[in-house]
Amino acid sequence: MPIVAVNVIKVLFVAALYLFLFYVARSMRGHVGGPPLDASAAVPNPKSVRQPPAAAPPSRSRSLLVFDDDGQSTSHSITGTVVVGRGESADIRIDDEYASERHASFAADGGAVVVEDLGSTNGTTIDGHPVTGRTEVTSGTVVIVGRTRVVVT
Repeated sequence: MPIVAVNVIKVLFVAALYLFLFYVARSMRGHVGGPPLDASAAVPNPKSVRQPPAAAPPSRSRSLLVFDDDGQSTSHSITGTVVVGRGESADIRIDDEYASERHASFAADGGAVVVEDLGSTNGTTIDGHPVTGRTEVTSGTVVIVGRTRVVVT
């Protein structure tokens, strides 16, 4: 076999090896690192989410809009502390393989809503920033739990 053919085969083998490693790393990021890089495309336009009146009283009832993969939403009232996750013990159960059994909690604190990550594997984010500790959120805030969008209303 000519030396040129051997060198071409070597180059093709190395290229195939790098391509394989790239796909393995990309797959691992999806399973270990949380939502894909284009997760911001899944966040609804804040203008499309109905905003409450600006002069709402602090004792106003708060709720969560939980969006599924098809973009359908369900509304859940926040009374006390509400846990979101995929486990049986969660108050709001979501069908999301990237969510932990007890992923995050939402609590109505006066007129505000406080979100807290409960030590989940893939984390909870607001605007791409991880939630650390108890974080107060306002109406219209989009919280990502696993790959599920939760909008505070």
